[in-house]
Amino acid sequence: MLKVCQGQIEQLGLLFERYHIRLYNFYLRTTFDEDLSNDLTQQVFERIIKYKHSYKENSAFKAWFYQIARNVQYDHFKKQKLNIDSLDKVHSEKNIKFADNNEYENAEKEEKLKVLYAALEKLPHDKREILVLSQLEEMEYKDLAKLFNITENLVRVRIHRALQSLKEVVQKYNLNNL
Repeated sequence: MLKVCQGQIEQLGLLFERYHIRLYNFYLRTTFDEDLSNDLTQQVFERIIKYKHSYKENSAFKAWFYQIARNVQYDHFKKQKLNIDSLDKVHSEKNIKFADNNEYENAEKEEKLKVLYAALEKLPHDKREILVLSQLEEMEYKDLAKLFNITENLVRVRIHRALQSLKEVVQKYNLNNL
């Protein structure tokens, strides 16, 4: 990212190769809309170029990157005059295919992932988002604290509450395969 900041825009291709699948999956896990996930992913990389000057050398790239991603998502819903939490989730009827660099080799793992995504879909956006970032994107608490502009302790509390909600959803819908 430092090279992109210095004007070597062609280096953005390397960042794209490293992060576009993860970013697409982040959006897909939070919106359950494949076309929208593709569009938002593209917009993030456009904004990286536009706001490259805001990246600070000593800050965590992942936190900065996902802050842009969150802003792109919220801007999209604001522009469409939609509330991200009130979207009608008919997407569960679709067979959504998450991008991956390697195909799943284990059928049991695939089934558990389907159950996880079905349960995630039933959570409010804020809980789903923090779980996706912390558990699936493996962001550290300190980076999440910067991203959400809260303390690390509050990050822990929100993750704990989101995990409790996820557990309740699994139990409520008898999705005990997790």
